[in-house]
Parts: sequence; structure tokens; C-alpha cells
Amino acid sequence: MTYIIISAVAIMFASLSGIIFVWKGLGSWTERNLRYLATCSIGVFAVIIYGLFAEALEHQTTLAVSLFALAGLATIWAITKLIPGAHHHHEGTGGHEHSPIDARRMMIGDAIHNIGDGLLLVPAFAVSVHAGIAAAVAIFFHELVQEISEFFVLRQAGYSNAEALGKNFLVSSTILVGVALALGLSSVEGLADALIPFAGGGFLYVILRDLIPHAITSVRRHGGAKTHLASLAVGALAMIAITLLAPHGHETEGPVDELPEAPKSALMTS
Repeated sequence: MTYIIISAVAIMFASLSGIIFVWKGLGSWTERNLRYLATCSIGVFAVIIYGLFAEALEHQTTLAVSLFALAGLATIWAITKLIPGAHHHHEGTGGHEHSPIDARRMMIGDAIHNIGDGLLLVPAFAVSVHAGIAAAVAIFFHELVQEISEFFVLRQAGYSNAEALGKNFLVSSTILVGVALALGLSSVEGLADALIPFAGGGFLYVILRDLIPHAITSVRRHGGAKTHLASLAVGALAMIAITLLAPHGHETEGPVDELPEAPKSALMTS
């Protein structure tokens, strides 16, 4: 439980990334290179997805894992559709103006998205502390890119640095709602095992529907295919290194402990 809460709070602090970059005088560089940071997160998510599915297949049939993964994918898809057009992509202001209404819709969409992140974080810790930390890093990295992009939108919509900082941090706190929901579901008999491939499916949606299309569009508009491929490789290699260095035991407490004990996460052999 301690690891889950610490990870959720750390992910919340990704909301501070935009203003930190601006204060450090790196705003222009960051806005130009967000597309590559987003592609880097594809590699990060790919490694954690592999680990979650491999772990799930050790305890469930392929059919069961596939169905639960599809359920996770469909759930995250539904969450993103609740507020049409509210999701902002990863290239700063995107070359067009944003109004206060745009900013509010974006924040509502981000709050719902953060609840989804909380739902995906807990099942990874149910596998092991090792897998949970890897998932937390993956979510943090994606949120880091997303929050920088959203900071630019808030600033362009007329908010001051302090207002953008406060609103982003408040919205990011909704990840705790998702964590609470996932912990509650993990205590229900028969649902604990399902949450692991469910999380894998949710992460898969992020890659297939958000990150890969964004990378393809970025290459078509700006070029830099080799840089995108290099960014993807850096993300994957960094995540592999993190999974090798992170703790490897099943050390979580509370509802997530009700999952059956599993062998070492497949991330160990990534």
C-alpha cells in the first residue's frame, strides 16, 4: 500500500513539469521536442505491457487473458470518449489558439484520464513491487509529457504560471480516485486476477490509440523518423534497466495481497 500511495503522489508531481521547464528557460526547447519525448514513452509502455501479459499468462488461460485485456482496452477507450476533444496531444500549443473554454474541457478530460491511470497502477503492484514500480515509471513518463503540453495550453488560454501550476496539480490528484477504485475492486473475489491483464489492455490502448498515431503524424509533418526510432529504443532500454534494478518481491499490503503468489515477473527476463 505504501508503494502505491508514494507512486501515485509522484505521478501527481508530474503536473509541475511544465512550469519547471519554463522557469529553467527550457520552454522553447521542450515545446520543439515533446514529439520525441512522447515517442520515448512508447518504448516504456511496451516493456511494462509485455511483463503484465507474461505474468497473467502464468496463472490464466490465453482466452481469459485476452478477454480481460480487451475489457481494459475498452474501458480506457470509453474513458477518453467521455469528454470528446478534451485530450490534448504532445506538441505544445499545436500552432493554434486555445480559449479558457478549451482549457477547462482539457482539464476535465485530464481528470478522467488520471482516474484511469489509477485503475491501471494498482494491478501492477498486485503482481509485485517490481512490476508496480515499472508501471509507475511508465505512467509518470507519459504524464510528464502530457502535463508539459497541457501547461502550454493553460498559459495560452490566459492563466498565469501560478494558476496553471495549481490547476494542473489539482487535476492530477484525481489519480487517487482511480487508486481507491482499483483497491476496492481488488478486494472482490474473482476480480483480483482479472485486473492484471485488464491493466495490460489499458496500457496497450495508450500505445495504439495515442502514442503510435501521434508519432506517425509527427514524422509526416516534421520528419525525423530516425530520431523517433532512437527515442523509442531509449525508452525501452531505460525501462528494462529500471525493471532490473527495482525490488523484486511481492511486498504490497492490503487488498492487493489477496492475489495468488506469482513467480518472478517476466520483466526480470526482458
